[in-house]
Formats: sequence, C-alpha cells, structure tokens
Amino acid sequence: MSKNQTRASMGVIGTVAELILIAAIIATIVPIVWMVALSFQPLKNIIAADINIGFSLSNYTDLLAPGNPLLAQLGNSLAIVIGTVLLCLIFGSLAGYALSQLTIPRAVLLPLLALTAFIPLIPPMVLVPGLYATMSSFGLIGGTLGLVILNTVFQLPFAALLMKVYFDGLPNTLREAALIDGASEATAFRSVMLPLVKPGLASVGTFTGIMAWNEFLFGLTMTSGGVTAPLTVGIASLVQPFEVAWGQMAAAGTLAAIPIIIITIIANRYIVAGLTAGAVKG
Repeated sequence: MSKNQTRASMGVIGTVAELILIAAIIATIVPIVWMVALSFQPLKNIIAADINIGFSLSNYTDLLAPGNPLLAQLGNSLAIVIGTVLLCLIFGSLAGYALSQLTIPRAVLLPLLALTAFIPLIPPMVLVPGLYATMSSFGLIGGTLGLVILNTVFQLPFAALLMKVYFDGLPNTLREAALIDGASEATAFRSVMLPLVKPGLASVGTFTGIMAWNEFLFGLTMTSGGVTAPLTVGIASLVQPFEVAWGQMAAAGTLAAIPIIIITIIANRYIVAGLTAGAVKG
C-alpha cells in the first residue's frame, strides 16, 4: 500500500471517528436539553396529543413550595456529598501516600490491595440487610451521617488507589530531601507531597462527589423517605402508581444536574492537568 493510500485510509478512519464522536455528543446532550425544556412546560402541554410549546415556572414553584420536601432532600444530598468527598480526600490521600511512598510488608500489602479491588465488585443490594442491621444498632438509620459513612466505605478504595497512582508519579527524592532537612513524615506529606497532587485530589473529589450525589439504593433503604431522604429518592417518589409528575421530575432532574456540572467545571482544569502531566517530557 502506497503512502497516499495509507493517508487516504487514515483520513477515512479519522472522519468515521469524528462522526461517531459527534453522534455520541448529540446522544448525550439531547436528553439533557429535552429534560430542561420539559421542566418549563405545564403538564397539559407535556401530556397533550399534539405539540404545544409554552413557558411556565409552575414545576419549580411546586417543587420549592414550603410544604414540599425537595429542599430538605437537596440539603441532605449536599451534606452527603460534602461529607463523603472530605472523608475520601483525607483518608484516600493518606492511604495512597502510604501505599506509594512507604515500605509496607507484602504480607499486609497484597491482602489489602485484594480487598480494595474486591469491595467495589460486591453488589450493594447483597449487603443491604447486614448493613441495615449494623447501622440500626448504631442509631444511624434515617440520617445523613449513616449515608456519608456508607458512601465513604464504597468510594474509599477507588480514592486510595487513584491517589496512589498520583503519588507514584512524584519523584521520591522530594520526600527524602524533606526528611533530610528535618521534616517529619507528616510534614513531608502535608507540605511537600500533597500540594503536588492537586489534580489527583480534584479527580477523586469529582468522582466521589458524583457517585455520592447519584447514589440511590442506600438512600432508599436507610431512610424513611420524605425530608430524611436524599434527592435521588425524592425524584423517584414523583413516580406514583396512578400519576407521573413529568414536569416536576424534569425540574427536579435539572436542579439535580446543576451542582455536578458546577463541580466538574471547577475541577476540570485540575483533572486535565493531571491527565496530561505524564505526557509532557521535561
């Protein structure tokens, strides 16, 4: 095959790849745009046989009315996300630093890594009865603290392994120089190593925040609903046996998407910096 033929085939492949990427972007954006559009439509326009387009804030005003539990559920979800992200950042960075920089006996390290990889593979539904009994014995049923703990338990293994990867990318000479200068291990970690893995912290915070925000099973089983439930459970409760509040569901989904979009935009530059750091040679 000549060079011109090779270039032509590569051009075709590139064009096909671009078309697939454009189709994937459209398939992702269209449902979001449709959800936002429905959130501003009155119910009669949504369920009408013909196309009626209007504009109304009734779905949002109904959701944000004083007697509606949505605001409390939104606050619960925010508290769960903040608590989960903070705990995963603290313990994940400590665990990742220990796995990467410190000498751990293989008899301890290998079972620890195996357990870390195994926990995310367990279907949460299998653990619900035991977790419910355990949480109930500690009085953690029906509150956000219990959900923060459960989300942290399931997200922490990934956070620790991801932070280990970022710490592996740092030269160990930085830590050794800090120790030679008289710094303790804690000081070397806090003042030297941790500031250099901000992209890792942003990635861990974004991932764990999204997972905690979208979590549904524990919110459904570990709370009594209403003002004690997170936002995901509140959105699901809009589907009733004899009625589906399409407009309110769209409005609640739009409100639920806003915090995640804001978090992703803020953390984006750190995540991109972390992904491209290893590709740039000094």
